[in-house]
Amino acid sequence: MMHDHHRHNSSSRYSPCRRTFGTTTLLLMAFWVITCLVPVVSAQSPAGSPIGSGTSGDGKALTDGIAAIVNTEIITVSELQTEMGDEFFRLKARYEGDELKARLSQKRLEVLNLLIERKLLVQEAKAKQITVSDEEVDQAWEQTRRNPGGFPPAATQSKAVLREEMMARRIRDIEVRRGIVVVPEEVLAYFKEQQQRFTSPGTHHIRQILLIPKLDENRETLKARAEVLMGQLEEGRSFEQLAELFSDGSESVVGGDLGFVTKDELLAPLGEALDKLSPGEVSPLIETEKGIHILRLEENRPGITQPFEKVKEAIGNRLFQEKIQKSHDKWMSLLKDRAYIEIRF
Repeated sequence: MMHDHHRHNSSSRYSPCRRTFGTTTLLLMAFWVITCLVPVVSAQSPAGSPIGSGTSGDGKALTDGIAAIVNTEIITVSELQTEMGDEFFRLKARYEGDELKARLSQKRLEVLNLLIERKLLVQEAKAKQITVSDEEVDQAWEQTRRNPGGFPPAATQSKAVLREEMMARRIRDIEVRRGIVVVPEEVLAYFKEQQQRFTSPGTHHIRQILLIPKLDENRETLKARAEVLMGQLEEGRSFEQLAELFSDGSESVVGGDLGFVTKDELLAPLGEALDKLSPGEVSPLIETEKGIHILRLEENRPGITQPFEKVKEAIGNRLFQEKIQKSHDKWMSLLKDRAYIEIRF
């Protein structure tokens, strides 16, 4: 097995470890001892999920081993496969061949990174003497029975893993949330800068004449029919009457009336033509995959912006979560930067 030694820095998530520790020799000897003493045992992935190194996606039994070393602790391949859960089957339902292999590889790396981060958090919690009582674990264990989706897959199968997950969350809350506040001025500034987020799209009352090709009718003949109708409109004929007589659209029975619609509800060429019309104007011929359209714009209604008082709480929560994520990423980067991380999987 080839081993890659990695640590975190600003250029990549895990880059070759070059740090020289004061006790480098002893540390490497400890890793060697850990590696040699870890038993190699057969492990069948859940429901045949192919997670182990060197598997080809056929669901064969795996040989357990070390997926990563984080400081002086290991993450095993079986831990990784447990955390992967049913991802193999979800991906297999959507992809196949090389695309499936690539997607699985990417997902394994993502899950392994989460396991490494959890391991670092638990180590930090232990270093700062943050504990979780047996009573708290028991209560959380009962919660996982009712709502397993609230915890990682491995935490629903072992109280030991659940305890670690709770410790990781506790240290993360303490370190990441410290000193984070969102002041009213930030909320108001966001509302003004991102007002389109809180404004509903404008609507447009339009009528349509739609000509669909008849059996064996070519595009030139269809266009000639449409041009005849355009000529009649230019002569002052009623749009509603022509729509009732000649339109192939289901709305022809009401004079081609489509009611109030947003541009997103229309085919792209129709939305583009609508931008160039003023109320009362008729569009030129518009060709789409459905046929040839003629539109008349009746009325525009602008979008409605929600009042600040109605959305300020949601904005505050959004900004708070963004700050939390930024703080988490920065702190986690520091933990990785000073840690010994060896990726073996």
